[in-house]
Amino acid sequence: MHRTQFAPLVLAPLVLAAALVAAACRAAAPLESAAAAAAPPRISECDNFFGQRCRIALATGVRMSYFEQGRPNGEVLILLHTDTTSAFDWAWTADALLRLNPNLHLYALDQRGAGTTDLPQTPVCWQRPNLCMAQTQLAADVLGFMDAKHIGTATLVGHALGAGVARQIALDHPQRVSRLILSGTYLPRRAVPVVSGPQRPVDGLDALGWQTKLRARGVAWPAGALHMRPLDIDADAVDTILKYWDISAVAAPDFVAGIAAQTATESLATWGRLDPTPIPASTTDRPENLRVPTLVLWGSEDAGLDRASQDRLIEALRAASRRHRGMSFFWKQYGLRPPPPSGDKHLADDIGHNLCWDAPRELAADIDSFIRTGAPTRDAYHTDFPQDIHRIVTEPGQAVIISSRAPLSGTMDPR
Repeated sequence: MHRTQFAPLVLAPLVLAAALVAAACRAAAPLESAAAAAAPPRISECDNFFGQRCRIALATGVRMSYFEQGRPNGEVLILLHTDTTSAFDWAWTADALLRLNPNLHLYALDQRGAGTTDLPQTPVCWQRPNLCMAQTQLAADVLGFMDAKHIGTATLVGHALGAGVARQIALDHPQRVSRLILSGTYLPRRAVPVVSGPQRPVDGLDALGWQTKLRARGVAWPAGALHMRPLDIDADAVDTILKYWDISAVAAPDFVAGIAAQTATESLATWGRLDPTPIPASTTDRPENLRVPTLVLWGSEDAGLDRASQDRLIEALRAASRRHRGMSFFWKQYGLRPPPPSGDKHLADDIGHNLCWDAPRELAADIDSFIRTGAPTRDAYHTDFPQDIHRIVTEPGQAVIISSRAPLSGTMDPR
C-alpha cells in the first residue's frame, strides 16, 4: 500500500529559476557543456498553465486558445475540459503525465467560449448561445484544430463535456483517433438521441445568488446576464463559487481555488444554463459504434453519475468490442465509497466526479499506462479516509476493472 500526498503544483517559481539558470548559462557560454547545448528548446510560448495561452484561427470561425507542452515530435494527446472550466483543469495532470513520459506532445484546448476562446461572432451565438454549443460543433472545433496544426491522429482525453466531444470525434472520424480516454462520462437511461442541454433556465445557479444581485441593479434575468462573467456580477464571485459550485473535499484546496478563480472569468453564455434554448442533441453519439481502443475512468463518489449509468455504458462498450475488430475497452473504478446520502459534495470523503482534481497523479499513471500498454494500471486508488482525505492511497493490483480483454491482474468486477 502506498500513500501519496497531493502537493500543490507551483510553476511560477520554476519558470523564474529556469530564467536565472538560462542567464547564468549565457554568461558562461564558453564553458557550456555539450549536454546543456543539446537540451531541447521550449516547445512553444504557451507551455505554462499559469502563463499565457497560444491562439489559432480555425475553419469553424473560432479562434481557439490552448496550452502546449512536451516534445514537438512526441505522440500527440489532446486534453478536453468540461463546462464552466477551461484548459487549466488539466494543469496538475499534464505536469504528472510529462514527468512519467516526457516524450509526449500535449495540447490542452479551451473549447469554444472557455478560457480565451470566444464563441463565433454571429447573431445566433450572441442571442442563443446554446445553439452554438452542440457536441457536434465542439467536435468540429477540435478537428479544425487538428487540421490547423497538421495533426493526423491523436489520443483524445476528455472529461465530462469534453468526454462527450472526444467520443463524438471517435464515432464520426475514427481514423483521426488512436485512443479514447474518458472520465466523468456515462450513458443516459433513455436511448439516444437525447437533448443534452438544460431543461430549465438557471438550472443549478439559484444558490449562487446572482439573480438577486442583478435584479437589484435592474438587470433582466436571465437574458441580461448571458454575456456576463461571475466577476461582473459578484465582487466575491470566487468565494461564492468555492462555496456553491467548484467543490471538492478531496482535492488540494489551493488547486480548487485556482479552478474557482478561472470559473469566475468564464462567460455565463457558455455555462449552458441561462439560455432556455436546448442545446442541440447529437444523433450519432452511440458508444456501441465505437471502433477505437477506449478507457473509461469513474469515481465512486460521483454524485451525478451512479453505477447504473456506468453499467449502461459498459454494455454499450461490450457491444462495440463484439461488433468491431480492433476495438477493446477498459472501465476502471476510482474510490471505494458511494456519495454521501445527502449528495453534498462538501461531505464527500472519496474520489468523485473530477478525477483531474481529486487524483491527478493517479489519472496520469492510468493515461500513461494505457498509451504504453493498451491497459490502465491494475492499482486501486482511494483516499486515506478517515485519517486524511487529501491523501490518495494506492493498493497495487487491486483495482476494480471491467474489460473486453482478460487482464493479467487486478480485481475483475463480476457484473
